[in-house]
Amino acid sequence: MKNIQPLNYDIIKNEWQLLINNTNAATHQTLMSLSDEEVRQLVDAYYQYMLQDEKAKLFLSTTQVEERLSASMNNWLRKVLGSSCEDLSELIAHQRKVGEVHARIGLPIDLVARGARKLKYELFQLLLNKPQISAKEISDAIFFSGMAIDSAIEVMTIAFTPSHQKMMHDQEHFRLLTVYDDMNVERERQLGALKDWENQFIYNIATELPFEERVLLSDSEFGLWFAHKGQHIFRQPDLIKKIDSLIQKIDRIITTEFANESSDAFSRIHLLRMLRQDVEQVNMILSSIFEEIVKSENGKDPMTKLLTRRFIPTIMGREIGLSIRSGKPFTIALLDIDYFKKINDNYGHAVGDNTLKNIATWLHEYVRSSDYVFRYGGEEFMLLLVETTLSQAQVLTERLRNHIASQMIEVDVDTSFNVTISAGLVEFDNHPDYQRLINKADQMLYQAKNNGRNCIESYPFGMDNSL
Repeated sequence: MKNIQPLNYDIIKNEWQLLINNTNAATHQTLMSLSDEEVRQLVDAYYQYMLQDEKAKLFLSTTQVEERLSASMNNWLRKVLGSSCEDLSELIAHQRKVGEVHARIGLPIDLVARGARKLKYELFQLLLNKPQISAKEISDAIFFSGMAIDSAIEVMTIAFTPSHQKMMHDQEHFRLLTVYDDMNVERERQLGALKDWENQFIYNIATELPFEERVLLSDSEFGLWFAHKGQHIFRQPDLIKKIDSLIQKIDRIITTEFANESSDAFSRIHLLRMLRQDVEQVNMILSSIFEEIVKSENGKDPMTKLLTRRFIPTIMGREIGLSIRSGKPFTIALLDIDYFKKINDNYGHAVGDNTLKNIATWLHEYVRSSDYVFRYGGEEFMLLLVETTLSQAQVLTERLRNHIASQMIEVDVDTSFNVTISAGLVEFDNHPDYQRLINKADQMLYQAKNNGRNCIESYPFGMDNSL
């Protein structure tokens, strides 16, 4: 994807430039001279149409349309219809950003395509009803506007696809993480199941159990787990294929070589050695994959054991959907350890690490089991407080701040120190883009730091800005 995407953007840019250059000035002028009232009618027709769709209503509200989205769509339409070679790079960059936002909020690509189709229909009808313009100019304007809108949507789609795929992968990984919360336990269980099958098979051969009663590796407890669950946990396709190939090879040895009831003891021992070598390979590969998951792919920060920010899109996307459907609020808080660099400088990184672990423990103690605690990065943490208003979150966070400030971090038997936190809070405002909400919380955290630290600042509920 790293090499393909820029190439696709270059193709679109080159073709869009060619479209602009091959379109006469009169056509450009026709589209750029659409009145504010005409553009407003197009935008109104677009949103009236989209708000009739139940799926679209999850991402739109009448208030959002009136207060912000209509103006944004008006601006977008003006820029696309008035696109020129001079501003094309900036225009394409904006479409990419829009596509990434669509991926973050989980906006289905078919809704985007449907909206574009409706917008073009209304625009074409508007142009066809302009008696003062010649049929040739109308035809040229329809052609240019349709191609320009399609090009913009194509850029959005290219940006949408990899972001959406990553989000879907992370959603699935988080789901599996909730099933297999302790990968160490799962590793021992599956390695044990593999060993049990091997021992049982060797015993069956030694006791000359009838062939039809022997269990293939693919039909064993381990084999079934690998086929239905294991392959979906692991993200190393080459190693997955290797294990699958080994399982098939082992089964093939069993069904062909061991099926010969008249084989002598020497032959059976030779086959068992071959089989054991293959099982040992499966064991080694499986162990290495689990080890990698335990180290870095289990979604937990190794130091604090908190969820990493990797799962913020998945979890916030889900909570946003729940909040929009139920009308119940949630609030997020970004917290930062004050003067953390000084702790590392004065006492060493081991003490700094211990401070992070203590903060993580205290955060868990003060939130409910239904809430989420993330290590956001460095000395920053994030809380997602479900079904919690801003005022309720302020009370909880203030109690948490006071508690942390009252605790002592021990350096040694003779030395200890206090630590404080700053926090920025924001309540969900029904905008489907989680990053916008995080940006508001970050803005409040920055304000808390500027106000002397060891304090909490909250984004006024209902206030909007360009974030």
